[in-house]
Amino acid sequence: MAYSKLNNPRAFPGNSNYGMSLRDYFAGQALAGDMADDGLPNDASPALLEERAQLYYRLADAMLKVRTAEEALTNTTAMMGMSV
Repeated sequence: MAYSKLNNPRAFPGNSNYGMSLRDYFAGQALAGDMADDGLPNDASPALLEERAQLYYRLADAMLKVRTAEEALTNTTAMMGMSV
């Protein structure tokens, strides 16, 4: 997925272009949820940690994809005078 400011904006927009992207925020939330559920063993291998990190970013990518599709649907129906 190619990222741009349109489909991966700042998580906490304001007057600054700095800070966490929405993709990073989604990945962090997936991580937090996973850790709250069962966590990882203290002796987790670097390979396991990297695998989990990749999973969290794949989840974030899926969330951004659905978000973009939902926004497109909402914008299309709004232009047609319909509500969703």
